[in-house]
Amino acid sequence: MFIDIPMTSAALGTAVKVETLDGEQEVSIKAGSSSGTVVHLKGLGITRLRGGGRGDLHVHVEIATPSKLDKAQEELLKTLAKARGEKLDDVKIHRSGDRHESSVFSRFKDAFSR
Repeated sequence: MFIDIPMTSAALGTAVKVETLDGEQEVSIKAGSSSGTVVHLKGLGITRLRGGGRGDLHVHVEIATPSKLDKAQEELLKTLAKARGEKLDDVKIHRSGDRHESSVFSRFKDAFSR
């Protein structure tokens, strides 16, 4: 299951009601969530093929970034960026695997290149 939430809701946190096999269920989206976040609803998925109860329902969060802003909205975002000490051209580029933790391949490469 995929849900789209506004960027403001992602930044501030929100609760979203989703339809499950058991009816409506509230899903909490933590403040600071990013696109690709997956929330697991334990035991609310479909029945496992070989018995053993039900699986988890995975809710994939996608952040909807506005593509068109009016002048007031644009100024508000610029003010927020300034308050956070962000520069509009401050972009960080990461190679795959470098962002959060190194991949197995990266660790082998590092070990053998010493």
